[in-house]
Amino acid sequence: MKPTHLLLAALALLCVRVSTVHADELFKPKASLAPDRKADEYTLRVVTSVPNPCYAAGAVRPGPPDNVRIAADVVPVRVVITKRGGICAQVVSQVRHVHRRVKLGGKTGKAKVVVFAMLDGKVVGTASVEPATKAPTPLAVTTSDWYAWVNRMPPGPATFHVTGLVKTPTPGYDVKLVPASPQGINPKELILDVVVTPKPGAWPQVVTPTSVRFERPEGIYTGVLVREPDGDATHIAVEEVH
Repeated sequence: MKPTHLLLAALALLCVRVSTVHADELFKPKASLAPDRKADEYTLRVVTSVPNPCYAAGAVRPGPPDNVRIAADVVPVRVVITKRGGICAQVVSQVRHVHRRVKLGGKTGKAKVVVFAMLDGKVVGTASVEPATKAPTPLAVTTSDWYAWVNRMPPGPATFHVTGLVKTPTPGYDVKLVPASPQGINPKELILDVVVTPKPGAWPQVVTPTSVRFERPEGIYTGVLVREPDGDATHIAVEEVH
């Protein structure tokens, strides 16, 4: 077996994670945040690529490096990388740091974490990470009285219509019907979305019905699928009025 193969086998036995990265990615930390069970607390995980397995993960220390100013909404964290002496194989490896109970959001006033990778007391790389934002919960509405028809009454031309009633939790919403994009695979089935947009200001908690209408020149539609913001949908057969 060649010496290089022996070296790689030894690294595998030592559970050294070997990877291939570009030279400009060395010592540049990659950070991620995972929410903890307690509200507004996160676990910070940092992975830093290093030139060889003689580098190792040292301590994690809150606070910025000396002479570095930090914005008020930032949580600074230093991850220390150590290096032992001796002969080291030039095989790119990774060092990993974990820092728990990082407080972000809520009443903390903190919005993101800035990570400083430290080697021999100097900053060798930085990274910033923010908590993943949760998608807002779709507004729950109720709908009724859907009707779709083609008006072929004289004198013409024929027109296509859809009407319905949408109930919102307060009067503080504008409601309209818009064609979905993309449409489905059946050109004879029109898909419409109920789009609900909040109005500015404070509104009383009073369920409010709003009539909605969609019109266009005559189409080839035989059915309409109306989709609500929370995922519910109603299918309507298209009638003809002569």
